[in-house]
Amino acid sequence: MRTAIARALILVVMLAVPLVSGCQSEAKKHLYKAEDLFEKRDLDGAKKELEISIKDDPSDLDAHKSLANIDEALGDQEGAAREYMAASALDPTDQKLLDKARLYKQLEDLANSSGQALDKIKAGQVAEGVAQLKDIMVTTRIPAAREKAVSALSDSIPIIEKIGDQQVADKKYPDAIATYEQGIRAEMLLARVHKSDTLGTDADPMMHKINDAAKAAGTPDATFKLFNDVIGDYPDDKTANLELAQVYLSKTPPDYDTAADLEERGGAPDDQVRKLRDMAKKHRKK
Repeated sequence: MRTAIARALILVVMLAVPLVSGCQSEAKKHLYKAEDLFEKRDLDGAKKELEISIKDDPSDLDAHKSLANIDEALGDQEGAAREYMAASALDPTDQKLLDKARLYKQLEDLANSSGQALDKIKAGQVAEGVAQLKDIMVTTRIPAAREKAVSALSDSIPIIEKIGDQQVADKKYPDAIATYEQGIRAEMLLARVHKSDTLGTDADPMMHKINDAAKAAGTPDATFKLFNDVIGDYPDDKTANLELAQVYLSKTPPDYDTAADLEERGGAPDDQVRKLRDMAKKHRKK
């Protein structure tokens, strides 16, 4: 009885061997075709062949490593992370594979974190979302992850402005002031990241709107520090100079001299600047 069972098992194994071999041969055929396409710099074609090869034989270490390299070259970070981790699982002794897997996992986590931060901003958690993106940009040493955060911060600017606009419409002026300030400071951060000598034009409408919100709230000087910070970094920013001039004019008594200097630097019409200087003279005589 035992001999019969043993013979049956041997027969099953023998019948299975050609099937396994055939499967592996098919997988190798696609792997070799991928290598040929890679030599011809057809990365997309090579990627498709490797995906078929892995589907036929998921345990092929070379196919996973090759696909990881191609995904890396194509900028597919998610794919590269997946393939490096698969390759590392197949060969845990390869330290380079392990390091790559860890690097791309960290990159994937940071990319997800940037997306989560943008989602927070969309949900109205503006300060928290901007702070999270800033933290990624400042602390990460992975250029691709930093670029993700920069891109998310750039995408957040028009969203932040719309949130501020809605708060103004709802007459939630202090909230709108805080929101617009986050947007303007985000623009300042982006300008520093891009090493720009000027502030992005997306900040201009928010600088005007934040002053209007401050006036509506009865706190026209609430923007004083913000505009001074903007001018400290970008002294020739016309909008910031003109808006800060309005803050000085809202003081009691108005500071016409400083307002005139700021409006002149902001490119205001000569007659407007002259009028402010005349007001300053009259005020000094009193």
